[in-house]
Amino acid sequence: MSRKSRSKRTAHKRGLPPESLVYTGHRKEAPATIHAVLYNDATFESIDQFVDIQADKTLWLDIRNLSDTNLIAKTGEIFHIHPLALEDVLNTQQRAKLEEFDNGLFFIVPHLKIDPDNLEFESEQISFFAGKNFIISFQEDPDDSFEQVRKRLEEGLGKIRKKSADYLMYAMLDTIVDGYYGVMDTLEHEVMSIEESLHTNGVHQLAKAKIFKLKRLLSEVKHRILPLREAVTRYYRSDSDIIDQSNRLYFRDLVDHVAQILDSLDSERDMLANMEAFYQAEAANKLNHVMRFLTIISTIFIPLSFIAGIYGMNFDNMPELHTQSGYFILLGVMFAVMVGMLGWFRHKKWI
Repeated sequence: MSRKSRSKRTAHKRGLPPESLVYTGHRKEAPATIHAVLYNDATFESIDQFVDIQADKTLWLDIRNLSDTNLIAKTGEIFHIHPLALEDVLNTQQRAKLEEFDNGLFFIVPHLKIDPDNLEFESEQISFFAGKNFIISFQEDPDDSFEQVRKRLEEGLGKIRKKSADYLMYAMLDTIVDGYYGVMDTLEHEVMSIEESLHTNGVHQLAKAKIFKLKRLLSEVKHRILPLREAVTRYYRSDSDIIDQSNRLYFRDLVDHVAQILDSLDSERDMLANMEAFYQAEAANKLNHVMRFLTIISTIFIPLSFIAGIYGMNFDNMPELHTQSGYFILLGVMFAVMVGMLGWFRHKKWI
């Protein structure tokens, strides 16, 4: 995603007061969809509309497509979400972060995708607002990023229905972070293929272009993920009563996963830096071979040009000038000089 395109999407917000709800994403405008899930240990109910919060059940309200700002504003009014948090929901170039409000916790997480065929990178901002017994998720794309979580809820698998709302938050965050491993697998495969190509086929322009593209991708991925470590750490250490003490261990594990991914990113960037240095060294070595060959050729022709120049002067009294076999003798001398110089260069291991 270029900086130019980002500036174009945020330009129409300039001059507006804070808390103005303007969608700045690049997704096409389309009707938003609401997917409400109401559950506890014994029951599960899926509803496609707003529902009231119930003390004995956990509500998960999933809103997809953020171009409908009226729906976002209505959601904020019903669940008392701060207008600044709603503004961040619609401003989809936000970095990952956690903000604490009196009635809940607001979380922004990047959902990363990469096409393994053409290495096209895409980042979707997903926002969460977690209350005491409810969670609201805001997704840019209409597709369901939490299909597996929803399936586990419906079938009663795992601990989600037995735990509080913040464990559902953990399950969704864990799904997003697991997606990072898929992105890393794709990038690691490309890095390994470049490394193998360099050692097998030598340096070539395509390898240089791919190294540059991968370095840019890795920098973009790290730029997106790095703030997430701090955000999850703050969530884990938060003293908010929304977080169940028994679930803090899961968030600590999530911090470890994010740290592991960041370490892998640094490792891949170091490998690319080494390959770039190898590429430059091989290119310089190839140029040195060419220059050495040309230097040897020039050095051989220096004495030959000298001899030819001497006997090319127009003096009448030059020695052997009128010798019948002088031309062939001179060619033999020049050939002997050339062979002798080549032998000397080979003895010195210059060729």
